[in-house]
Amino acid sequence: MLLVFLAACGPSTSYGTSEPIFVRDATFHEGAMPVDADATTPSVVYAASAGFVTTQGNGNITYSGLASPDAWSIGVTFPSVSTGYWTVGVTGPDVTQDNDQIFKFIADFMPEVPYGMQTLEFAAFDENGVVGPAYDTKLCVLPEEADGNYAACDDSVTPQNAVIALSWDTDVDLDLIVITPDGKQVDAKSPTTAQAGTDGIVSRDDVDADTTGFLSRDSNANCVVDGIRTESLVFPGEPPPGDYQVYADLYSDCGEPWVHFDLSLFQRVDADDGTHPVVETPLATGELLASQADGGAALGTYLYTVTLP
Repeated sequence: MLLVFLAACGPSTSYGTSEPIFVRDATFHEGAMPVDADATTPSVVYAASAGFVTTQGNGNITYSGLASPDAWSIGVTFPSVSTGYWTVGVTGPDVTQDNDQIFKFIADFMPEVPYGMQTLEFAAFDENGVVGPAYDTKLCVLPEEADGNYAACDDSVTPQNAVIALSWDTDVDLDLIVITPDGKQVDAKSPTTAQAGTDGIVSRDDVDADTTGFLSRDSNANCVVDGIRTESLVFPGEPPPGDYQVYADLYSDCGEPWVHFDLSLFQRVDADDGTHPVVETPLATGELLASQADGGAALGTYLYTVTLP
């Protein structure tokens, strides 16, 4: 079945690693996905994932759906940014749904996926490679540094006040470390700017305060690769004023010879018209070698002093 389909669809390849979406155990085809807006069959009846929201770099997302009984394969693409499309075979008819064909696949969204409201396009192909109409689903893609804030997809949501974000390009365990104006070291073991009281305990009220910054994640911790390669210090509200010293520590090279990194500051602007644009300011860029991995024994490499707010 698959061989007939591939021959009918023309050039294909198993590559596509530079695509914004990577579909596991699928075949990549270069060029725009062909769709026939005037056709009625074969068709995708529905397609959905468990959630409407994802994050740049998020992986292991399962999509499932149904297609008309004459469908043999399903194509999927981001039409606005993809250079090609992926195809997966259907798995068989659902006798409880008029023998509509079942399909299912696991997708990984790369960090390069544009954030905001995006359209994921599906289409069904029959055994001769004839394609039907497009079936579109909407997807809210959040930037990693948003850490769950929906402002990128909903204008009514206010973005976080400030985000210090460290991102990198190879699968190493690189840690963002920040020294706050009052001297606290914020890292994976102490992930908020909230200070402990005289009893040595950090109060829940201090942790939950809008002025408290927190680390978004410990990406690639202990070389368990998550594909995100970004760590951020996020302030939902206006941070305590002062100088924040930023470091990048190569905890482990994870078998990679080097890593290139970028440090940026994202700040919310409360405009007079009621909008809240976010301004990105690049702060530092550089390279670390595998020989500089220290297992967390030091602060790492000093990058920049950010003055907030």
